[in-house]
Parts: sequence; C-alpha cells; structure tokens
Amino acid sequence: MTSAPDKPRLLLVDYENVQQIELAGLDNSFRIIIFVGASQKNVPIELVKTAQEFGNRIEWQKVAGNGRNALDFFIACYLGRVFEKTPRPECFILSKDKGFDPLLRHLNSNGLKCRRLENLIELDIRTTTSAEPNYRRVIEVLSKSEKRSRPRKRKTLAQCISAMFQRRLSQKEVARIIEVLLANKMISETNNTITYEF
Repeated sequence: MTSAPDKPRLLLVDYENVQQIELAGLDNSFRIIIFVGASQKNVPIELVKTAQEFGNRIEWQKVAGNGRNALDFFIACYLGRVFEKTPRPECFILSKDKGFDPLLRHLNSNGLKCRRLENLIELDIRTTTSAEPNYRRVIEVLSKSEKRSRPRKRKTLAQCISAMFQRRLSQKEVARIIEVLLANKMISETNNTITYEF
C-alpha cells in the first residue's frame, strides 16, 4: 500500500452493471462506495472479504426503490455532492454504462476531474501493456482458434487460459490477463457473455 496523495480519490461502483470487481489492486489513496440495486440480494463472499480490508474507506449504498436508471441517478447525485464538499477530488465511476459519459464530459469541461472505467485495471496503464509474454501468448493462441470455438463465458475463458500455461499460472494472474484483455478492448462482456474484437 502506498501513501495517499494530496488529492483524494473516490471510486463509485455501479454494482448493478459491473459485478467483477478486483479491489485488491487499489492503494490506500482510494475511498470506495459500492452502489447496490434494490433487487440485488446477494454479494459474493470473496468481494465482501476483500472489501473488509479497506476498513472505513469503503461503504455500501443500497439504493431504495426500483426504476430504470435509478442506481445511475443515485451515483450522479452523490458525485455532485462530493464535488460540492470536497476540494478537487479525483473521481472514478466503475460502470459499463455509457450514459454517464455526457455528465462526466460536462464536469471535466468545468475543471472537475472524473472518468468512467469499465475495468479497474484501466487505472494502471502499465499493466495493460501488450508486451507482456503471457498476455501476448493468450492473444496468439486465441487468434489461431476459430471464433465460434472460443470460450463465451469468463469462467471457461479462465479455464482455457490456465490450460495454455499447463495450469502453472495462479488464478489471480489468469483473472488479471482477462482484465487486461477487457481494458485493451480485445474482448467485451455483456450479460455475462464474452465477445472477441480480434
């Protein structure tokens, strides 16, 4: 864990939209708020255990009431309150919902610093390099396979990558390679289905 920078950093998580959250890579400069939809009843134990390590730097916000974009409005409202009360924070919204983008463009044009992420790995550009041997090998092997035979679920993609390395990679490293693929827009994931862009 590194020391906190001068400017606070806030991560707002749209948990209705993104359930694969690798919090372990975040340093102690972050405060995290996870927004959970009214109809979401379960949170994976792995996420809860990782979240506990952040202590009072993480909080859960259960959105009251259902409705189209209800959770998005809660996040937008909270973001506005943060910018009103905190001097020049750096804010991130973890969501695949592009509906946030016009608001974020407006805020940035007014000198406020915020951006939307689809994966937390986007926070560290160094990890998204295509020069990594393991990453390059995954691209190479998948490129040679027929598109229709490529894994369509994250779990089967993880098993496929693990098999490429004779199961010598840790589960964490396999998960990180998948996140790099997503961050580099080599794959996308919608409704738990993987689509390949190469």
